[in-house]
Amino acid sequence: RVCDFAAVQLGLRGLQDAQGGGNIVTTEYEHYANVSPWLELKSRGFVDEVRFARFNPETYELDVDHLASLVDSRTRIVSVTGASNLLGSITPLEEVGKIARERGSIFVVDGVHLMPHYPVDAQAIGCDFLVFSAYKLFCRFGSFMYGRREALEALEPYKVEPAPERVPWRWEHGNRDPALFAAIAAVADYYEWLGGRVGVEPKGFSGSGRRLKIKAAQTAIREYETRLSRRMVEGLSGLGDKLRVYGPQNVDVRVPTFSFTVKGTENKAVVERLWRDHNIFVREENFYSRAVKSLGVPGVIRASFAHYNTPQEAERLLGALRYLV
Repeated sequence: RVCDFAAVQLGLRGLQDAQGGGNIVTTEYEHYANVSPWLELKSRGFVDEVRFARFNPETYELDVDHLASLVDSRTRIVSVTGASNLLGSITPLEEVGKIARERGSIFVVDGVHLMPHYPVDAQAIGCDFLVFSAYKLFCRFGSFMYGRREALEALEPYKVEPAPERVPWRWEHGNRDPALFAAIAAVADYYEWLGGRVGVEPKGFSGSGRRLKIKAAQTAIREYETRLSRRMVEGLSGLGDKLRVYGPQNVDVRVPTFSFTVKGTENKAVVERLWRDHNIFVREENFYSRAVKSLGVPGVIRASFAHYNTPQEAERLLGALRYLV
């Protein structure tokens, strides 16, 4: 993920004037794209410490109080995921942002796993930077970064000498990719089309026209996927102790990403049987998530839903798992 490079850019430029190193705060359920760059900065001496906020091992939600205790006057950057790509847990970004601002820290959001599932509003979140990968948003590969204007102006990114000094152009690394911009524009067109058909009015949103339709689409997606999540949570919890599920039971604080293991059966064998016997494709690995360390497992089986999945498909998966366990 190109998010790695963006994080290093932010870290190097944000820490260049720091005295005494300081620290960076992130969480224990991050994708390593939001971990390894910060550890790299520590290894190079730009920062003294990388601190990890824990998540509750029973609810799988971020322990915000623990995160708050880690952020102090020497915290240069607070960088968190919007949603765990392994647990499905949604990070309370506005709460975390408030903590970061109170300490004067740069607030960075890895939005990769949240963007396709949630009505994300960077300005409402109050983040300085938000990075996401287009492929998670029904698009081709490529990455984008939102930056608050004041933050973009305060930091000096590495650039070739002839590049403009003005923001946002000084943050561009060469010519833009027309194909990527055409692709992400098509995603926006799709959201606009969907938002004009769902009959949803986003609460507390003052925008109009195209922005209103995109917001309506994101809101409708969130509502629909929450219903899918509720059925999955109910169904998985009824399959007995042989199935171990890793992720929140509370559907209001999760996206429809479900990770699990089957006691007595290797993850690879479960994946193969679901495909061979039921024509259902899921994956098994660690998904580059730091959460596996806290869970004490080498990897999990992950079933990932999006708004194009149906309740019938959820029932098919639950039925197949019922047969397996």
